[in-house]
Amino acid sequence: MEELLKLLKENPNGVLATVDNGKPRVRPFGFILEEEGRFYFCTNSLKEVYKQLIKVPYIEYAVTTKDMVTVRISGEIEFSDDIATKEKVLNIYEPVKLGYKSADNPIFKVFYMEHETATISDFSRKQPKKIEF
Repeated sequence: MEELLKLLKENPNGVLATVDNGKPRVRPFGFILEEEGRFYFCTNSLKEVYKQLIKVPYIEYAVTTKDMVTVRISGEIEFSDDIATKEKVLNIYEPVKLGYKSADNPIFKVFYMEHETATISDFSRKQPKKIEF
C-alpha cells in the first residue's frame, strides 16, 4: 500500500474511466487523497462524468510515471457529503478551492473508491503487483 500511495502522490494526474451508454469513457482526472484505505476524487454535479458515476458506480483510474511505471486502480465508488472530508479535499489543491469556494457548494461532489484492486506494472518483465483492499 505504501508503494501505491507514493506513486499516486508523486503522479496525481491520471485518467479516469467510466461507462457512458455501455461504452468506456476516459478523461483526465486528479487523485486527491487517501484516507482509511479510501481513495478520494471530486467533480461537480453539472458534468457528464457525475451522471455516469451515478448510473454506473464503477471506475478505473490510471497513472503512468515518467519511468513508465503504471498504476491502475479499479473499484466501486461512493459519494460523500461529509463536510469535514469536503473541507480536506478543498484544501489540497488550490484550483479545487477556487472553483468550488466552499464545502457546502451544492455542485461540489466528493467520491471515494471502495473494494479496490490495484495493479502496479512496468517493463521489467516481473509479474505486475496486485493489491486488493
